[in-house]
Amino acid sequence: MALSVGLGLLALPAPGAAVGWTHVDLPASHTDAWVYVPSTYVGPAPAPLVVFLHGAGYHPEGWQDDLEPVAEEVGCVLLLPRAISTTGFGVGADDAAIDEGIARTKEIVAVDPARISLSGHSAGGAFAYVLAYGTRGRFSAVFTLGAPYRQLLAPADPDYVPPIRLYYGKADPNYPYLAVLGQVFDRLGIRWESEAVAGYDHNTWPPTTLPDGFRFLLAQRRATAGGCEPSSSRLCLGGGRFEAEVAWHDHAGHDGVGQVAEARSGDSGLFWFFSPANWELQVKVLDGCGVNGHRWVYAAGTTDVAWTLTVKDRVSGIVRTYANPLGHASSAVTDAGAFASCP
Repeated sequence: MALSVGLGLLALPAPGAAVGWTHVDLPASHTDAWVYVPSTYVGPAPAPLVVFLHGAGYHPEGWQDDLEPVAEEVGCVLLLPRAISTTGFGVGADDAAIDEGIARTKEIVAVDPARISLSGHSAGGAFAYVLAYGTRGRFSAVFTLGAPYRQLLAPADPDYVPPIRLYYGKADPNYPYLAVLGQVFDRLGIRWESEAVAGYDHNTWPPTTLPDGFRFLLAQRRATAGGCEPSSSRLCLGGGRFEAEVAWHDHAGHDGVGQVAEARSGDSGLFWFFSPANWELQVKVLDGCGVNGHRWVYAAGTTDVAWTLTVKDRVSGIVRTYANPLGHASSAVTDAGAFASCP
């Protein structure tokens, strides 16, 4: 299954972003990482970010010389986290470490949330695709080098399934996994493409492989079929036609935005305000076209914090807003006439 590959536009950083390599500690995860900002990064617009995961027995420093010229050529920011375990990624809480690393990167440079992609070599590549398809709303694409096989279930995100590009040298002992993974990706509906080259082994590849792989990553943008770009604070519903966001204000005078919870379906989702384990607001956009010719918005909160829910129909441009005042136990929203936009 083939994908067209194009070069993404170079995004520009916030003024004062530190060009070159920056070492960052990840204290919550008990590890560290390296961040690279290319020299061409000179403006305020957010840049694409590639998170690269080293293989078992390797380390981030061993990849700096290989990846720096690629980042310069294609115009992306790099994050190279160190696996928590010496046996490589997938043993410790590496998903949390990667999240912490992304957060630290955003302190250095502006990052485009729709173009955060994963790449990796060997076991790092396998962990990259397992992480990309096992979590919701985080990554735009995957590029692996010599990755072994790891079991995959159905992709966790109903809105966006990241495409993947795989490279193997035909002398690599892992090369037979290409056919196996291709069958798995086809069965799960994952778009994929590959490069397999004779004369190369597990640790070697043609000089074009890394630039081509990174161009593939930058060409992808995390968006639904309906155009909604899901994020940590934006819920995409109805195939991406509708987007929902929440702002809140609490009794201590603090303001914030609702964060999308992991548990969700295509027509409904949940927001949390203070903790991922404590859900505050459920939102649904239902197709009532066959009943009254409208799309419906239903919502239910379990809080007396003030919140404002905004739901937008990306096709018509119509926006509906619903609010709960501070100190008032949330009332249910049952707007069966929200959008006269059928079909």
